[in-house]
Amino acid sequence: MERPDSSIPETVLLTGATGFLGRELLWRLVRRPSYRVVCLVRAKDDADAYARLSRVLDQARPEPLTAGQRARATAIRGDLTEGELGLAPGQRDQLAGTISRVIHGAATVDWATPLEKARQINVEGTRRVVELVKLAQVRGVLRRFDYISTCHVCGRRRGRIPEESLDGAAGFFNHYEESKFEAEQLVRSSGLPFATFRLSSVVGDSRTGYSSTFRVMYWPLKMLSRGMAWVVPADRRGIVDIVPVDYVCDALETLSAEPSARGKTFHLAAGPEYSSTIGELLELGVKTFQVRPPLLVPPSLFFYTLRPLLYLVTWGKRREMLRKGRVYVPYFAFRAAFDTSQARAALEPRDLRPPLVQDYFQRLIDYAISSDWGKREPGGAATAAPAGRSGQGAGR
Repeated sequence: MERPDSSIPETVLLTGATGFLGRELLWRLVRRPSYRVVCLVRAKDDADAYARLSRVLDQARPEPLTAGQRARATAIRGDLTEGELGLAPGQRDQLAGTISRVIHGAATVDWATPLEKARQINVEGTRRVVELVKLAQVRGVLRRFDYISTCHVCGRRRGRIPEESLDGAAGFFNHYEESKFEAEQLVRSSGLPFATFRLSSVVGDSRTGYSSTFRVMYWPLKMLSRGMAWVVPADRRGIVDIVPVDYVCDALETLSAEPSARGKTFHLAAGPEYSSTIGELLELGVKTFQVRPPLLVPPSLFFYTLRPLLYLVTWGKRREMLRKGRVYVPYFAFRAAFDTSQARAALEPRDLRPPLVQDYFQRLIDYAISSDWGKREPGGAATAAPAGRSGQGAGR
């Protein structure tokens, strides 16, 4: 594949721009004069779509965007669950004739989503994006298609998971994993110049601690900080693969620019070399919050014996914690390690490596506490919850 002429602005179609990772990518893209970004946003109409996008642009980090940078982004109304993405025929044709790169990151990341709903958004929505990308390919303008997936398409598998491996025989912990697995199959068979980027658990910026979403790792740490996690269904040796969002964005953009990346899958993960364990993360949390270490019990014992008893004798916030925490239980004894050989081979020569969570954990927690776990801006007013059901969420 020929390298694009750098003098010609590249038009990028970005889905999931209002989500956790999507907004971080958007802020980076619009800071580069070589990009024009078209964001597909679920909304009532194009005006409403741009209003939603404007709010995301207003929140740009680490510094505000200039007027010129904001002008490089535009929004069109679209919906993954509608035929032809909800675009009018003329609008779809015009878009297909201009996009040279597509970054598809929109998805439902709710682990408790019913299978059919997860498939409707994550699989059929991806199918509709693929159809649009194929149309752009026919028009001769498409250069690359970047698909954002999750390392957890490995489901219940254990041991070292190669980047190119896609095997669902062991089954899945939830419908999110299953639907993303099926979507990856679809992308692989598309015949497009794709690169798949699988994310592990993505947390805030390693330099500032900033995060727009507080899920996955944050929820159990929040419970720990408030003294509500006195019994935890976890294996101290369970693997915790965490990467900060700034590393993910840097790695994705670096790999995507390489023509040799087409047709490959990359784990944007800490990998065996930089990952942690439940025990290590728990020790960090206990030290940071200065709380009593919780009692760790085998998840199977907790789930089938202790949890029903605790549910009977607790109420209020503790009972709510038991209900919400159920989806996290399988990952408190996780034993799969995400191999990062392909990603490392391309990134390490550029001195790009995932940082150890111990090196930036305090910054994550400082920001989480100062923002009351996302309820307000640090030192400011309350923040509104992100609207919409789609977007690449923190960590999966």
